[in-house]
Amino acid sequence: MTTHQIYVEEWAAAYGSPYLVAASDEGAQAVALVEDGERLLLHQGRGELAPQETLAFVDGVRRGEASLARMGADGALVRGVAGAHACGAVLCRAGGRAEVARTRVRRLAIWGGGDPVPLPEARGGWRWEAHAISSLSPGAPALELQIRMRQAEGRLAEELAADGALVVIDGALNFVRSRDLPVVGYVKTHHRALLPPPQHARVPALRAGERTSLFALGDDRYSAYVRLTQPGPGANPWAGIVRLEVPQSPGIDAARAVVDRLTALLPRFAGVAHRDPRAPQNLQPIGGLEAHLRHLLGDPGLAARAVREAVIGRAA
Repeated sequence: MTTHQIYVEEWAAAYGSPYLVAASDEGAQAVALVEDGERLLLHQGRGELAPQETLAFVDGVRRGEASLARMGADGALVRGVAGAHACGAVLCRAGGRAEVARTRVRRLAIWGGGDPVPLPEARGGWRWEAHAISSLSPGAPALELQIRMRQAEGRLAEELAADGALVVIDGALNFVRSRDLPVVGYVKTHHRALLPPPQHARVPALRAGERTSLFALGDDRYSAYVRLTQPGPGANPWAGIVRLEVPQSPGIDAARAVVDRLTALLPRFAGVAHRDPRAPQNLQPIGGLEAHLRHLLGDPGLAARAVREAVIGRAA
């Protein structure tokens, strides 16, 4: 009889699992270790915030508020979405309190088919920027809303980094255009094995406040796995492990220095289970920021009603 080790995911079931690597994934990604030769070693994080330094956490939220459709002269339906996205930052300083800053909200009507049909302003000051994409796929407008949110996050992260902050952006660096500013991508869900199987299997050996050797992702980013907290009894061995991404252009020494510092700093911001169903990977500043940004989007029921009133008003 085969014996199996069984685990319970630390994330609430509604959020799925932070570890989504398929059993058949053989770590075929083109990555190369750039530290410690060809060995994957475990490094203790080290470093603190300087007295006047700022550590900034950037994140965004989005919400589709109403699905739209319009019919052309040929009787074909073109899809759209009315929705909103918001982004902002939590600024943390040594010995100081965390501060929410630079929040931004945009409300959009996004259409497929290349024609940005505007909606009139609705009672209560509800208004939407009209935008269009060429795709006629029914899901394309909602995907565009997601992309625009990520682009807004990237712009904000770059602004804060240009002002001297060390910036952690929730998610990969895909939407950060600069490869020179100190913006670090924070990836909390693992979709595929990036390292060869023997090295991938070694990652759960990390202890809290440790990281793996750096490895290259393509020709523009370095990455490392970091453990925030030790897994609880019966937890998945990958619980509490995140992945950091840093630009390659400043060089390997700069990458090593910033990853070492964040490996030491991030565990103190780890989410706690009684407050966040995605703890510990969803950091406390990010969880609090998400709640604040959703509040700024307004009541979803009122938003949906405003869209309906705008559509009726336009037809009238």
